[in-house]
Amino acid sequence: MGCKLDLSSVMESKVGSSVVYGTAGVTALYVAYKLYGGDTGFRTSIFKAFNCGNLNKTQVKGGIDSYEEFFTQEDGQGVGERKFNTPKFVDTFYNLITDFYEYGWGQSFHFAPRNRGESFDQSIIRHELKIADQIKLKPGMKVLDAGCGVGGPMRAIAKGTGGNVVGITINDYQVSRCKAENAKAGLSNQCDIVQGSFLEMPFPANSFDGCYCIEAACHAPDILVLYKQIYKVMKPGTYFSSYEWLTTPLYDINNPKHVRVVDDIAEGNALPSVRSIPEIVAAGNAAGFELAHQSDEALGVDIPWQAAMKTARRAAWLTDILTYVMEKLWLAPKGTWATHQMLLRAAWALEDAGNQGVFTPMYMVTFRKPL
Repeated sequence: MGCKLDLSSVMESKVGSSVVYGTAGVTALYVAYKLYGGDTGFRTSIFKAFNCGNLNKTQVKGGIDSYEEFFTQEDGQGVGERKFNTPKFVDTFYNLITDFYEYGWGQSFHFAPRNRGESFDQSIIRHELKIADQIKLKPGMKVLDAGCGVGGPMRAIAKGTGGNVVGITINDYQVSRCKAENAKAGLSNQCDIVQGSFLEMPFPANSFDGCYCIEAACHAPDILVLYKQIYKVMKPGTYFSSYEWLTTPLYDINNPKHVRVVDDIAEGNALPSVRSIPEIVAAGNAAGFELAHQSDEALGVDIPWQAAMKTARRAAWLTDILTYVMEKLWLAPKGTWATHQMLLRAAWALEDAGNQGVFTPMYMVTFRKPL
């Protein structure tokens, strides 16, 4: 015989009524999210956003707590001497947020300005192909993607140029995600990935026909160490190009509002500090490169990069409420809501700093390794 649920008796129980109302609330929020999420939302299931990388579900709360303690900024001075432990906490960061990023943004973890009439996805791919053009990537060449995430850019670049791309990421969970997506896209013969630190490249010297770095060098505790490693693995006469997260000439270290918003960006994005344009250029020269090009790709555009943050607000707020409810109902690990709250604070800081013009996530520098 079948078992009939007596809802009235369930509702008489405090726990039962909480479960019923909670489930109804989650369902209503999910429907609202689907209807009003915005053009950068709901790219994967909400439940996939709670995977938390390679962390055990019981480790999420400790992970976010230790992360936030480590990346507390010192009034415009970064994390101080703690910066040498940055790679460990960057790994923790990407365990916590990789699935949230894929869920709400896509597989390319970076920004892009938009041309009028251009979709979000089209702008992302155009931005990726621009950096491929900077390093003169052609079919048959093999280049390095330093800090490749789950491989969204490498797949677009491989498709768009016919070149071969090898990525490196510190996070093992991203390696498995990238390999799966490479195979799904039929690009395993053009795209590969290794787990490791780009501060200690596991590749032979002079082995790549170029290198690019898309909004990833910002995680390096010492930019000169990173640039020297990239220089070592590139063949002479080839090019390295990077989209860097930097303060702009409008940033004033004596302006508390500027300092606070840039510190908030660093705290919410696993940055040991936010560097300046002169620091990046000097590091490239010190590593042995010749500067070939520099430009702020955030300037002179139809639709600024931070506009995507504004259009995603509804999706972000609905996700935040949904995450809170699901954690309370034990459908998401403890610490999941705190992780999403951290991402929200970072998003508002990025939008604010972009509107003020004191920060850019896409200062392009292109260097050449001399013959």
